[in-house]
Amino acid sequence: MATLAPRAFAFLHTFGLTVWIAVAEGSTWTLILPGLFLLAWPALAYLHAARARNSKRAEFRNLLFDSLLFGIWCGVLDFYVLATITIGLACLMNNMVVGGLRRMLAALALFACGGLGWSLLTGFEVRPYVSPGLDLYQGAGAVLYFLAIAQVMYGQNRQLGRSIIEIKFKNRVFQALLDLGVVANRASNIDTLLEDSLQHLRANFPEYGFAVFLQERQRPDVTRYAAAVGMHLSQEDEENLQHLLATPPIQPKQTLKLRRTADNAQLYATPMANRLSLYDGWLVVHAPRLDVSLERMLTLFVDQLAAATENKLLNLELTRTAERDGLTGLYNRGYFEDALQSSIQGKSHPPGLDFAVLMMDVDGLKEVNDQHGHIAGDQLICAVAERLDKHCRSSDILARYGGDEFVVLFPSSDLSAAERLANEISRHLEGEQCTLVTAQGHQVTLRLRLSLGSASSTETQAQEVLALADERMYDNKSQRRRERAAG
Repeated sequence: MATLAPRAFAFLHTFGLTVWIAVAEGSTWTLILPGLFLLAWPALAYLHAARARNSKRAEFRNLLFDSLLFGIWCGVLDFYVLATITIGLACLMNNMVVGGLRRMLAALALFACGGLGWSLLTGFEVRPYVSPGLDLYQGAGAVLYFLAIAQVMYGQNRQLGRSIIEIKFKNRVFQALLDLGVVANRASNIDTLLEDSLQHLRANFPEYGFAVFLQERQRPDVTRYAAAVGMHLSQEDEENLQHLLATPPIQPKQTLKLRRTADNAQLYATPMANRLSLYDGWLVVHAPRLDVSLERMLTLFVDQLAAATENKLLNLELTRTAERDGLTGLYNRGYFEDALQSSIQGKSHPPGLDFAVLMMDVDGLKEVNDQHGHIAGDQLICAVAERLDKHCRSSDILARYGGDEFVVLFPSSDLSAAERLANEISRHLEGEQCTLVTAQGHQVTLRLRLSLGSASSTETQAQEVLALADERMYDNKSQRRRERAAG
């Protein structure tokens, strides 16, 4: 289809050649009538290629049939030498370009069969020369035809080059999308997921900068998560982004072109609206220029990143539910026992890391439950959990062990770590006032009292550390009861 114009020109030019010879030699309709019949072929070839199921294959067949018809036409013109050479070369070149040497030989055979077949019917004659004017006409037409074919090939090569560049870009995009899932699975939390995902995109597309902003849907003015890689924005750009983030998009999935930045680059912003269940947000891309290919791919990046974020949020929630106590939000007994088992194994293998445990029991919980109800008792447990959490370090594992019991595991520590926390609890929590509200709405004020017991793998077998701490806690509870009774 791309060669329609050059081929139509070739047939018209050859028809003009036919008319010239007919007029010059007085043969008139003897040459012109076959020429008119052959002149109808370009239109038929176009219709054939346009209606064919495989237009490319139909076009290639048309090129072969061109060779046959031009061979016949050269026979009609009694093999006018210059025309036969230039027309034959054009047929051979067209077929060699699309099908190589084998197809060129097939075109040569058809061209020869057409010319010789006509000669068998009408007699074989050779017209070596007509006039200088006709030679000039034929030579100029041949030059124009070859230049037209060269222009067509140039355009197709440029289109092919653009297609190759676009395919390479799409391959980079799809590879980045595939790898993004792996990156997301390795992330331990949302902040790490966003940071690692943007670092991954930056590694695949170093010419771009990336940023992502997530806000809680109920509080769109508060940015809950944010990450940026490879973006250096001016204060004005940041103010524009802040205004954008606070404004819900009119079309939820429309990519916006923001104004060009101070470094003459282009900012794109694609909303995550309706892609996440709890959050809204934007993926912002800093491109060195307007990029149509990138614009088409941004929604894919956003969809993949949103899916990874949503899955991570779900996994974190499931993990939190499995690891955390439903009342206090602290680690539960199952998580603590897994961590304790890891510490026991760490002690039994080189380099033999020590660990310590602090057991705690809230005194008076039963009396609160009996006198004021379980709602007040739950408030007491939550109040103690909140205060204990404030005094624990990030490396300490604080868990609700059961009912009114709490336990802290100190990995890679000796007894001094447990004694440090026990001393802080005795100084700051023991005797602290706590206000509870009963189911009837009455306020009750009482003082916190905790029984404590600690032990370490430096003083007993690793498997016995928890039991020793528990035993010491009950000894402490009994002693405190005796002291209260004596007092």
